Amino acid sequence: MSTSVALLDPLQLLPALEWSTRDHLYSLASRFARVTGLHLRVRPLGGRRTCAEQDRIYAQGRETGGEIVTYASGCRSWHVLGRAADVDPVNSAGQMQPESAYRTAGQIWTAMGGKWGGDFPGFPDIGHFEWHPGLTIEQVCPSPAYCAAISASIRTEPPIAGALFFGVAIAGAGYWAVKRYRSNWLPASLR
Repeated sequence: MSTSVALLDPLQLLPALEWSTRDHLYSLASRFARVTGLHLRVRPLGGRRTCAEQDRIYAQGRETGGEIVTYASGCRSWHVLGRAADVDPVNSAGQMQPESAYRTAGQIWTAMGGKWGGDFPGFPDIGHFEWHPGLTIEQVCPSPAYCAAISASIRTEPPIAGALFFGVAIAGAGYWAVKRYRSNWLPASLR
């Protein structure tokens, strides 16, 4: 999917996301812009994170100063797996918009099949958007001990197997079409 002006990524965090998550975020931003005339902007630290980065954020408000901002440590965050992004709705001047704009984005996202942080019970995170239809974090990462290895295996580009199969099928069809043409139309001396 091509990039979208509706999804602003000043720190270039989106390329590190899992490819289908990134593509769905572009689709969300495009739909959101059509409905509201606003953009979505990726927050600093709002893309894929390392286990260490996620653990540092998890420590905030617990082991370090500040307010608690997450309940997911290390491997238990979809950010580490490249399947979550934190974004803010902004106008063309870059000014953040009210909670109602987040709710609109959240409604669009959930209608697309994503999970919106505004629906988290007890700790709503209105700028958080996850894409992992039908999967739980435990299915993707059964143990925090596997965190780094699983994170390193995230696909940031779409698979090309379908494109290769299609190309081989077309080439094969072309071969048989030429062979048939030669056997039916060309004189035996030219076959």
